Amino acid sequence: MFMNKKQLIITTSWDDGFALDVRIAELLEKYNIKGTFYIPIKNSERPVMESNILNEISRKHEIGGHTVNHIYLNTLGLEDAKYEICTCKSMLQDKLGKNIDAFCYPGGKYSQRDIQLVNDAGFLFGRTTKMLYSSLEPVQQIMNTSVQVYNHSSAVLIRHCLKNVFLQPIVQNLFFYKGNKHFPGLVEGIMNRLLENGGVFHLWGHSWEIEKYNLWKELELVFKMLSYNNEISYLNNTECWNALNKK
Repeated sequence: MFMNKKQLIITTSWDDGFALDVRIAELLEKYNIKGTFYIPIKNSERPVMESNILNEISRKHEIGGHTVNHIYLNTLGLEDAKYEICTCKSMLQDKLGKNIDAFCYPGGKYSQRDIQLVNDAGFLFGRTTKMLYSSLEPVQQIMNTSVQVYNHSSAVLIRHCLKNVFLQPIVQNLFFYKGNKHFPGLVEGIMNRLLENGGVFHLWGHSWEIEKYNLWKELELVFKMLSYNNEISYLNNTECWNALNKK
């Protein structure tokens, strides 16, 4: 039996382990919102935060696995994929002295094989980059998202929905309105529905991307919009997963 359909959960997640994640962590704490930070051990595209920053963030937020080398799992053979998944978990656990339950697929790329490997490694779920999801009913071993901290065009969002055979958001979010290309407006529209009907709102992004496109003010605006509501449960990704799967 799933939880009450009127319940509303907000969760957030942040990928790639860039040093500016600490700025996101500070904003989350300012607005009493929880986050999960998905950390690769190495990343050839950009540097990964130093251990002291990782330890600082882990004191108040969840840390999740994001492979050893930030590599797309569906491009790897079986043994290499196992290594990327299992070793990132063991290395993060050794660094932090705590269990790592959450995993995120780099680039949102994965196969059915990889879902099983993530489960076999002892992770509870794998987070994807599929957006515009808000259901309280969990998908087995998969966690999807609602909105990315990035100003996608309406055309991109429509293609995203069509690719994932998920047509309802195209009508719900009126992607043909120009204003919806700005993510705070998209957040507001989705949240207005969820406040009435219940669901899960999952915000995600990359601190390096927020810095590159100067989205910090918009991000804080969204945090203000989401925060301090007694009717909302603010959970990290694993807490959200456990709440949704509670019988």
